[in-house]
Amino acid sequence: MLGAAVLVFAAIAVLSWRAGEEPISALETPEVRAAPGVFDEGDRDLAQALAELRVGNFERPEAVPRYEIMEKTPTESGARSAQLVVDTRSRGRGDFTLITRDLKARYAGYDVISVEFTDTSEVLDYHGGAIIFNTALGARNAGFIYSAPEEGYSVSVED
Repeated sequence: MLGAAVLVFAAIAVLSWRAGEEPISALETPEVRAAPGVFDEGDRDLAQALAELRVGNFERPEAVPRYEIMEKTPTESGARSAQLVVDTRSRGRGDFTLITRDLKARYAGYDVISVEFTDTSEVLDYHGGAIIFNTALGARNAGFIYSAPEEGYSVSVED
């Protein structure tokens, strides 16, 4: 009986000691901050400045191999951009470079253009691709964060 009395006395002592403290909460309410804006004014100014920096030469070459744009897909990436599928029977890097330079001049109003070269005479055979940069904003949005290539385009040919 003495053990039960000690246990009751200890329970009363603990409960009276805890009664003087604030209640314990399992969840703490986090500090709430205002949501950031979609575009800060500085980002908007930077994007406009980058869009005004033109990259490369926009003159059309004279002897361009035949090609046809099979598909044009505008993309939304913060820059005026498009993905093109080009049908051509050309195979060499020189021919693809001439086509790319022609496309650069035709799409001078875009920031960046992605091109895939195919040949539908061989059941949509893939032959390479190009990325065309017309502005510094297009180069940045395509992943060239330090600077655009010197000539304003990059051509890759598959063997």
